[in-house]
Amino acid sequence: MSTPCTGWDTGLAMPNWARSLQFRLTLGFTVILGGALLSVSAFAYATTERKIDAFSDEISVARAERLDQVVADSYTKNDSWVEVQDALVQVSRLYDWRIVIEDERGLIVGDSHSAFDRNPLLSQFFLQRPVVVGGVQMGNFFIETGEAFVAPPGSRSAFIRELANGERERGFGDPTGLQPPPTRESGNDDQHPVSDIALAAEPQLSELASSFNRSLLLSGLIAALAGIGMVTFTTRRALAPVHQLSIAASEVARGDLSQRVEANAGSELGDLGLAFNEMAGALEDSEAERRRLTADIAHELRSPLTNIQGYLEAIKDGVLEPDDGTIDTIYWQTKYLGALVEDLRLLALVEAGSLRLELVESDLSCLVRDAAEAFRPRAVERSITLELTARAGMPIARLDPTRIRQVVSNLVENAITHTPEGGRVAVTVAPTPDAATATISISDTGTGISPDDLLHVFDRFYRVDPSRNRVTGGAGLGLTIVKRLVEVHGGNVDASSTPGSGTTFTVQIPFSGPPSDA
Repeated sequence: MSTPCTGWDTGLAMPNWARSLQFRLTLGFTVILGGALLSVSAFAYATTERKIDAFSDEISVARAERLDQVVADSYTKNDSWVEVQDALVQVSRLYDWRIVIEDERGLIVGDSHSAFDRNPLLSQFFLQRPVVVGGVQMGNFFIETGEAFVAPPGSRSAFIRELANGERERGFGDPTGLQPPPTRESGNDDQHPVSDIALAAEPQLSELASSFNRSLLLSGLIAALAGIGMVTFTTRRALAPVHQLSIAASEVARGDLSQRVEANAGSELGDLGLAFNEMAGALEDSEAERRRLTADIAHELRSPLTNIQGYLEAIKDGVLEPDDGTIDTIYWQTKYLGALVEDLRLLALVEAGSLRLELVESDLSCLVRDAAEAFRPRAVERSITLELTARAGMPIARLDPTRIRQVVSNLVENAITHTPEGGRVAVTVAPTPDAATATISISDTGTGISPDDLLHVFDRFYRVDPSRNRVTGGAGLGLTIVKRLVEVHGGNVDASSTPGSGTTFTVQIPFSGPPSDA
């Protein structure tokens, strides 16, 4: 079996370059350019032909009038047809016409081709035109024109055949010009005087039209080639950012998330390049976060598992007795693992948008008070004052009580944990001035959080004090879960702190519930 050529699609049998955007743009612009050139050329050609035809008509009328004037002057001067032959010969040489005149009796009185070695014309038909002298018709012109020469106005006539028959009867030979004319001899000069003025024949209008058409075709071809070259260059320059984006996107698809492209805002492709850079940066950050998260999860799981494994191996080897203290330690390690796994599951559900809220009409003041009161024994144990303040007459809120209770519990527990003995933790609930949102504030008088750490307190597995014990300090997922649960209710959470003076977490929950019921 033969291998298909590289760069060809075996299904469509079309080369890759023929499917490229540059080729299609170039082809499209070329078609448009060709159509425009053809349209302009056709219009110019048609206009030129009309102008030439009109000019030809004007020339034919002017020539006919000149012929009439010359013949009329000759007849008026001599009061006869004696010198009309000379006039016919001059006009014939100038216009390349064969001119025959018959008088009012039908007799031939002049024929420009009866002598003087004129080349015969090919047509067998004449144009008939009256000879008018002094307003009186004295006979008729019969004019035959050469090929591609301007013909005078007149009616078509077959007089040449009658003329040929009449000339044969009179013995004048072949006046049709189909036979070689008689040669000019010196003895005939007086009989057929000719003007000594050399008259040059006028150029043919057909040659002018042909020359114009050739020039038009040549200029059109040159313009088309130049246009195609400019279109190719322009599209190549214009699509260079797209080519760079394609290469960078391919590298990103292979896993190289450090790819960036040069982009300047202000144009569509520039904005696209900036969007690609932002996307690549977000993907790179997300990949770094994923790797960090994987490492953090492995680290969080390894410590309690190692502890449990160590205790079990010690009991198995007889080093430790399975007394209450040992079992209690293993129990708390196992409980920590269960809480960590549950937190990870909950966080995954929230971030995936799969967490379903059980929304009900609830009294937010009572809900917050109940959640905070659960920690009063622990506060009393550490001599910490727990203050609860709730504004009376608050609107009923639409929320998931279990999740909001979890939010308040995490924040109160953190506040008590980070507040030294003898400190104070204050929990307040109040509506905003527009009565659309409830504000829950949890403040403590602990050591506070530095500005650098404050930026990351809602990040997963982030601890302000990395050396803190995991059992007392948690895994660093509590605040992350708080933030996600508040956001899924359509609210937001913020933290402010002054190092050495304490920290305040502020949660805002809309009374109307999330934008769409989860």
